Parts: sequence; C-alpha cells; structure tokens
Amino acid sequence: MKILKNQTLYKCSYCGRRKLTKRGCLQHEDRYCSNELSPHQMGIKKWQSECPHKNTETVYSYIPGEAVQQPDHDVCLDCNARV
Repeated sequence: MKILKNQTLYKCSYCGRRKLTKRGCLQHEDRYCSNELSPHQMGIKKWQSECPHKNTETVYSYIPGEAVQQPDHDVCLDCNARV
C-alpha cells in the first residue's frame, strides 16, 4: 500500500486503485484485488491447485451460426477451475 503525498488517498500496491481509507485499501488488497500477484488471487490459485476436482460439471456453449449447444469444457464446482 502506498500513501500518496499531499492527499488523503491510499493506493493499492498491486492494481493501483485508489481508496479513501487505509482500512479500505487493506481490505481491497486482501479480498478483492484482481491482479495476479495480489494475496487474494494467490490464495485462489493455491486453493485450486490443492483441490482434487471430484465434483465437476460440463459447461455447454453455442455452435456459431446454430441454435444448438455443444460441450465446451468441464468446471470444478468446488473451486471454480477449468478441468
């Protein structure tokens, strides 16, 4: 977290989003930041790598130019990762 000079703003170290309070900035970094290197995303990646992916579901997508769906990929329902 960076404190911007001559302002009462705080800046996220990972994505650069500005917040008004220190608490809000820390909460953003820990829970909501979408940057790949943020603690939030690193925790999601670790959780997905440790998941056994036993509970999966097939996702369907439309064939271009048709009104018919075909199987596209499988998704783990526990960790929301593509399998």
